[in-house]
Amino acid sequence: MKPLESATYEMIEAGGRTAQTFGFNRLFGQIYMLLFMSPEPACLDVIAESLGISKASASIACRQLESWGVLHKVWMKGDRKDYYEAITDISQIVNNGLLASVNKKLVSAQYQIQRSRSLLEESRENSERVAFLKQRLAQAEKYRARLEALLNNPLIRKLI
Repeated sequence: MKPLESATYEMIEAGGRTAQTFGFNRLFGQIYMLLFMSPEPACLDVIAESLGISKASASIACRQLESWGVLHKVWMKGDRKDYYEAITDISQIVNNGLLASVNKKLVSAQYQIQRSRSLLEESRENSERVAFLKQRLAQAEKYRARLEALLNNPLIRKLI
């Protein structure tokens, strides 16, 4: 392998490992880094071939990354294929994609905590286990609310 190819391959693999470290699919990191390291947008055929994956897997991953604001589709004159390009402004990625996704998860978590609390309240059982679960749900809501407040703090958003 030539040094240029080796350097690109190393970065793609590092992107995959980094994505896994944060609990995401390895492929997400690989695709992002492939496009980040590419001077021009790439179509799904090129992405799939470059990473040795199916076009369907590339398409699903690219759509998810696009919904997070990490990639965007690019129109290429005279071509009907979907082309993608990496967003390189980290503040744009965080503020427009990842924070929105995390906030949706936090709203969902709030709903689940409230639903579980309601179910426990409906229970006529008055045991140590019920008391323990109520205490843990209160703790979970406290952490969820703190995280939501932190992520939506205007000063923090400005720093990101």
